[in-house]
Amino acid sequence: MVDVNLSVVARFHAQNNDAPKHTRLRAAIVDAVEAGELPAGTKMAGERELSQSLGVSLGTTQKALGRLVDDGFLVRRQGHGTFVGSQRRPVAGSWHYRFLAPDGSGEMPVFTTILERRLVNGEGPWSAALGADAKGYVLLRRRLDIGDKFVCSSQLFLPATRFGRLLRVAGKRLSDVNLKAVLENDFAAPTLASEGLAHVVPVAAEDAKIIGVAPRSCGLQVDIVGRSFGRTAITFQRMIVPPTPYGMKLDFSPPGRAPGAPD
Repeated sequence: MVDVNLSVVARFHAQNNDAPKHTRLRAAIVDAVEAGELPAGTKMAGERELSQSLGVSLGTTQKALGRLVDDGFLVRRQGHGTFVGSQRRPVAGSWHYRFLAPDGSGEMPVFTTILERRLVNGEGPWSAALGADAKGYVLLRRRLDIGDKFVCSSQLFLPATRFGRLLRVAGKRLSDVNLKAVLENDFAAPTLASEGLAHVVPVAAEDAKIIGVAPRSCGLQVDIVGRSFGRTAITFQRMIVPPTPYGMKLDFSPPGRAPGAPD
């Protein structure tokens, strides 16, 4: 068995200590898998063994592993243990943004991993875009792996009054998936129009860790507002893109829909 403890423990202790331990452990395992240190099919260390190596409670380890199983990132086999999940499939049907090879020869596959899901209260650029919501906003923090070449970070905010159920949806339904399709199929909320704005910004520490750059180094911040019927704003996404030779193609009109067409 691969020395799972060594890889995961090192990454766990490198995480931001302000984050909950179960969140740090999930991120450490995801990072190890994405880095190729834990290939598909790798058997994970036992829960008690991993807890002892990390110096955390068994409950913390069980919570982290349980969430990764729900996300489809890990697979439990009765009587055999817990294993890294099988080969992932890229997101299908993306149209807000697509990344191109340096020579423009084709689009890069995009893989998404849910790093965090929680309810956010208070104001920010998300509330300015989406409007006030008495129940707050659902936050989905994601890691976007672009063709195994580079990584972007993404925060997606949605009004909790309408989309609060996303906090209870199995995580595996939200990874490596076009979330616009989930909103349309599960909430009858198709994205019919959108607009975006990009800035070059100093990358915050949390995003820097996800995308693998030094904090405060320059990155591209892309804010995208998605709108549904009656041009009602339903999503606010903030994506951070590291310096890269790969081009990003932006398209704010849904496939088959002419720019400026009425809702």
